[in-house]
Amino acid sequence: MSIIKILDPKLANMIAAGEVVDRPASVIKELIENAIDAKSTAISVEVFDMGMKKMVVTDDGIGMDKEDAHLAFQRHATSKIKDEIDLNHIHTLGFRGEALAAISSVSKISLKTRQKDGFGFEVIYHGGHFVEEKTASLNVGTIIEVEDLFYNTPARFKYIKSDFAEKQAIIDIFDRLALANPKIRMKLSMDDKLIKETYGNGDFYLLIDQIYGQQITKNMTIVHDSIQKMNLSCYLISPQISRSKRKDISIFVNGRYIKNYVLTQAVIEGYHSYMMINKYPIAFIHIDMDPQLIDVNVHPQKYEVKFVNESVLAYTLTTLIQKGLNKKSHPIPDQKVIKLEEEKPIYVQPSFTFEETKLILEDSSKHDKQNNPKIPEFDYIGIFSGTYLLFQNQDGLFLMDQHAAMERIRYEHYFKALGNPTHTVKQHIVSYQPTLTRHDFLRIEHYQKELEKMGYYFNKELELTGIPTWLREDEIELSLQTIVSMLEEQKGIDLSILRDHLAKDISCKGSIRANQHINRKEVDALVSALRRCENPYTCPHGRPTLIKLSHYEIEKMFKRVL
Repeated sequence: MSIIKILDPKLANMIAAGEVVDRPASVIKELIENAIDAKSTAISVEVFDMGMKKMVVTDDGIGMDKEDAHLAFQRHATSKIKDEIDLNHIHTLGFRGEALAAISSVSKISLKTRQKDGFGFEVIYHGGHFVEEKTASLNVGTIIEVEDLFYNTPARFKYIKSDFAEKQAIIDIFDRLALANPKIRMKLSMDDKLIKETYGNGDFYLLIDQIYGQQITKNMTIVHDSIQKMNLSCYLISPQISRSKRKDISIFVNGRYIKNYVLTQAVIEGYHSYMMINKYPIAFIHIDMDPQLIDVNVHPQKYEVKFVNESVLAYTLTTLIQKGLNKKSHPIPDQKVIKLEEEKPIYVQPSFTFEETKLILEDSSKHDKQNNPKIPEFDYIGIFSGTYLLFQNQDGLFLMDQHAAMERIRYEHYFKALGNPTHTVKQHIVSYQPTLTRHDFLRIEHYQKELEKMGYYFNKELELTGIPTWLREDEIELSLQTIVSMLEEQKGIDLSILRDHLAKDISCKGSIRANQHINRKEVDALVSALRRCENPYTCPHGRPTLIKLSHYEIEKMFKRVL
């Protein structure tokens, strides 16, 4: 007797739903893609209770007739492809015919639709079962309402994350689809509050402003190129605006948002030398190519794409980005001149002066260096390669990396300040608008009370009105980026981790650079401050601040000893 049986269609749809629908954001993605394929010029998305209670997607597309509205809920029913040839020439976002069947199997769904010169009607399905059909009043297009997601599969609830995380996932997929379709007007509302809206006028500058917020497009680089059967358009945000993760590198192929490690790395390589280590750019890459050169039928969610000539495309992309950034004039921090007594004026970074170096660890100067002999006594003899300070004593030669040393000094200062906050705040007479994305501001708004405890105050427009007294004005942006990165990664503020990350970022940015000349008084101040550090041997990232060459090692180099 045969033990192999054909699965019941309802069970097959529920299995497919596990691949297609894993959270509310997946539903939103599939429904918006269907609306785009229906040639819509305007799409509205409404979400209630992070999508678990209700999601509504309304479009002004071509609509469906009654027969197609019923067929749309059948598995593998699609209008996008008809044969194997079509499968190799996919021009639409959807084509598998699984989405509506999968969604309907784990929710209560209604579809209202109307074609031009036709009558409107509605069909309703619960848990994959047809419930009823009736007439409906609506404009040309389609309205799909999804309610009580996973009501009949309660095991799925354990995979649903926090309210904030689910909302962020919906906003993220909405943003990707909006960025892929600048000529479609799109609107997203959550719990009757407007979150995002785009105008659909094809202006990509304006579109990025609407998605990411103002100031992001300042000094943006745009480059175009064509190779073989591919057209590339790259919208490259200034390297001065960096992220802690690579997720803000958005790649679109024929209007489809994809995830591809090789191409993402190609973008990162293109920004190489413009970005600090472990920092990533914001970039939007649009690729138009012959559909025969790609395979989008890799995974039900259609994020993964296989390319015929992936290595060529990656190399072209890296080269194009490098050339575009190299041709562009990028703003650099203003230099300023300081004068120390009768010394010759020198140029230094705005975030470091000799006087400030003394102030940074003035409160720790009470420690007697004789009680903390971590660094031996030695005499300064000069500088090598504009970076390494040279010292000597009876034991040998010492080389100090001036940048690493200053990093350690500043790191311990800020780590101490963050560990013992005074809760005093410097008020801004004029509110300050940070250079952050809309996603960042949503996180800040969500954790506003926690940030106020740290000394960061924002008004209703999320403009900065106050900062901690220990924070310098030129360190505001960096500190906020560090905080936002933690909110994204940790889903909260862990003060112990924040102290470490924030102190590292601020100390690195403000430290003396390689090949930056410092005079004798500044050298003495640097050494004195480093002596008072708890760990004077390495910078916060683990690089040594000081290296020793003993007399024996030097004499051995010169063959004076064997």
